[in-house]
Amino acid sequence: MDYSDFDPSAPKVKRERYLLGYLGSVETLAHKGTGVVCQAVRRIVGNSQESPVSQSCILEVSDQGLRMVDRSKPRKNQGPCHDYFYSLKNVSFCAFHPRDHRYLGFITKHPTLQRFACHVFIGQESTRPVAEAVGRAFHRFYTKFIETAFPIEDIYIE
Repeated sequence: MDYSDFDPSAPKVKRERYLLGYLGSVETLAHKGTGVVCQAVRRIVGNSQESPVSQSCILEVSDQGLRMVDRSKPRKNQGPCHDYFYSLKNVSFCAFHPRDHRYLGFITKHPTLQRFACHVFIGQESTRPVAEAVGRAFHRFYTKFIETAFPIEDIYIE
């Protein structure tokens, strides 16, 4: 929940939410590529045919970035649920696994260091809609960036 949710003058931001299972994150050498996502899935899940253990979470996709909120039941004396935010400018790639569409991975760049990580999720069904939502968010983010960085001024010729 953001404070802007209560401010009627705040600009509306499109958000799409998906219930997924978070499997883990691994450091990668490359910043993009389906092969990088496949390798991350292989490293996290292994070659086991059993369904991997995941942590239930909501992945929220918006023009600002990707937010991962822990949805597991809090136990007594346990700290607050996890809430991670990855700014869209630091997300370099997102894809679903080409052979098993239940797996999704997105790659992030560390904000200050030249390091990358792939965050892997599993869905009940295909995660293609999630990857497409991230693609739409990238498009809106890029369009807004271009409009801000290179404004078009009206030119009047007399």
